[in-house]
Amino acid sequence: MSKKSVGFGKILRKHFHKPRVVEILLKVGLNLELSRRRVVAFARNDFTTWMDYFALDAVCTAVNGKKTAWVNMFFPVEIAFSFGLNCVSAEGLAGMFASMFLEDLAITKAEGFGISRNLCTFHRTGIGIALLNILPKPLFVGTTNILCDGNIPTFTTYASINSIPIHVIDVPREDNQQNRAYVTKQLENLIYSLENQLKKRFNYSALQRIITEEKQSLDIIREYYSKLCENPILMDLYQHVNVLYAFHLRPNQLLKAARTLLKREEHATNNNRIRLLWLHLVPYYDNELYNIFSKNSRFMIATTEFEWDWLYWNPDPQRPVESLSEKLLKNPQIGDLSRRADFALRLAKDFKVKGAIHFNHWGCKQSSGSVTLLKENFEQIGIPFLSLDGDCVDHTNQSAAQYRTRIEAFLEMIE
Repeated sequence: MSKKSVGFGKILRKHFHKPRVVEILLKVGLNLELSRRRVVAFARNDFTTWMDYFALDAVCTAVNGKKTAWVNMFFPVEIAFSFGLNCVSAEGLAGMFASMFLEDLAITKAEGFGISRNLCTFHRTGIGIALLNILPKPLFVGTTNILCDGNIPTFTTYASINSIPIHVIDVPREDNQQNRAYVTKQLENLIYSLENQLKKRFNYSALQRIITEEKQSLDIIREYYSKLCENPILMDLYQHVNVLYAFHLRPNQLLKAARTLLKREEHATNNNRIRLLWLHLVPYYDNELYNIFSKNSRFMIATTEFEWDWLYWNPDPQRPVESLSEKLLKNPQIGDLSRRADFALRLAKDFKVKGAIHFNHWGCKQSSGSVTLLKENFEQIGIPFLSLDGDCVDHTNQSAAQYRTRIEAFLEMIE
C-alpha cells in the first residue's frame, strides 16, 4: 500500500510469463515484509502495528501454502483454525494485487476466461489470481452469503478452477432461535465435511480455546470502546483495512493487540482533528485519498463500520458452535437495510463524527444500492454525508482530481 509495494509489483510484472519465478519472488518479498512488520509490532507494541502484522500474516499463509483455505471475510474461520488450517480472504488477495498495481494482469486473465466486465473487480481479480497459477492450491474454499450476492458464484468458480471442495454457509436475514438452529446445523455439517476431507478428527477443545481467546480480546476492546470513541486511534487510511481483516481473519491472535489498549496513554488525544466515519471499503492501492486522510491531516477517519460488526456478539466458549452461528446472525450487514443504517448511525454518534463518507465500489450492488437510505438517515440527525464513487481494486478506474475536488468541497462544508 505504498511506493514500495508498487516498486515490488514492477519487478514481479517482468516475470509473469514464468509463474514459478513469480511465486518464489512473491514468497520472498512478502515474508521479508512480514518479518519487518513483526519486528515493528514487538518494538512499538501498539494496536495498529499488531493489526498491520496480522493482516499481512493472513496473506502470507496463502502465498506460503501452509494448509490454506480461501474464504470470504465473514466465513467462520474459527472452525478451520481448530483443524490446524489457515484462512486467507480472497478479497484480501485481490487487494494485495491492487496494492502492487498488478490487478490488471489478473483482471485480463479472468476476462479471457469469460468472466464478465460487469462483475465486481474483487471477484474478477480473485478469479484471475486463481487462473494465473502463482499461488499454492488451497485445500478448500468457503463463503457465506453475507453482504455480497456475488460470493457464491465466484467461490464456486474458485473451486472449479482448483478442483477442490466448496463450503457455503447460508445466513438468513433475521436473528431468531429457528435461524440459529439452522445455521448451527450448517456449521456442524461443515465440521463433518472437513473431517471426511482431511481425514482428521475435529478438535472441539481447540475451538473452545479459540473462542475463549477471541472473547478475551473482544471483551477488552468492548470495555475500552468508550475511550476509543473519545480518543480514536490515529491511523492511515489503509490501516483501517488491516484492522478489519485482522478482526475477521485472525481472531485467534487478537489478544496481543487488544492488551496494548490497556496501557494506551490517554493524553495523546486527537480531539483537535475533525472526525469522519468511513462506510464500506477503501481503495487498496496508493491513491489521493491516502494523502487527504494521512496522519498529518486535520481530518481523520475515526473508524469504519467493518471494524465493529462483531459489537453485538458475546462469544460463549461453552457453546462454541452455537456461538458462531450467533456471530453470523448478529452481523449488522445482514437483514433489512435499516439494521445497517442504525448501526452506522450509532458509530457516528459514539465517535462524535462531523461527517460520513460512503465509498461506492464499482460493481457492488450492496454499496450503491444502500446509499440513498443511508444518506437520508444521516441527514435527519444533521450529519453531512458524501457518496463517493470509485473502485477498491482497479487503480485505473479512478480520478484523483475528482476525489480531491469532491472531498475538499465536502470538508470545507463541515469545518
